Amino acid sequence: MANDKVQKNNTFPAALYFGVDFAKTCTGWYNKTGSMYEINGSIDLNNILLDVDYGFGAIHYDKQMQKGSFSHTDGRYFRVGLGYNLLSSTFDHNQFFIGLRYARSFFNFQLKSNKLQCKHKPEEDCKQRCSAPLSLSDLKGKGIAHWWEIIAGGKVRVINIVYIGCTARYKFGKKMEDKLHILPFDIPGFGLEEHEHAFGYSFYIILGIPLQKEMKTAKTATSTKKL
Repeated sequence: MANDKVQKNNTFPAALYFGVDFAKTCTGWYNKTGSMYEINGSIDLNNILLDVDYGFGAIHYDKQMQKGSFSHTDGRYFRVGLGYNLLSSTFDHNQFFIGLRYARSFFNFQLKSNKLQCKHKPEEDCKQRCSAPLSLSDLKGKGIAHWWEIIAGGKVRVINIVYIGCTARYKFGKKMEDKLHILPFDIPGFGLEEHEHAFGYSFYIILGIPLQKEMKTAKTATSTKKL
């Protein structure tokens, strides 16, 4: 029985990857909550993976007709970290990896409310002067947040240098760098600000560029029969 593997030069990176997260963009378009874009770059250092993500865009929730509130956040973020590929090297360069990321987000936000602050029961009509809360009349601000992520995922070759990949992430340790007089509704790259930790995922279309000339090795197992 033969088991084909790739013989690599361990002193030089094996491959370089560039990917686009299509799930994040499509979800924003489908839910009509804005457009977010994320790209990924990765270097395979012989099963040690160096990853960098960069994302940007805007997120908005317009519920003024239903709930009387509006929020808008735009900004950019990045993640950087290391991972480890648990699979043996093959010609397809498929991967299953785990790792750790550090993330940082820079954003501007706006909060607005036309929800009336009334003193009567919700089912009753307004019979007196009602006004929107002053604290949410039309506020703007900017902030910086950072957090950590534990990730797991994989890459699978589809054809030639084209791969598809998926990464699941657990986000924790979120901190705001500056004390804000009011907090944003959403943090680009993290999710809802009210949560101290969050789960996320990415689906990538990836181009993989091999950086080494590969040599195939084969292990052959032989068996003998006793007469």
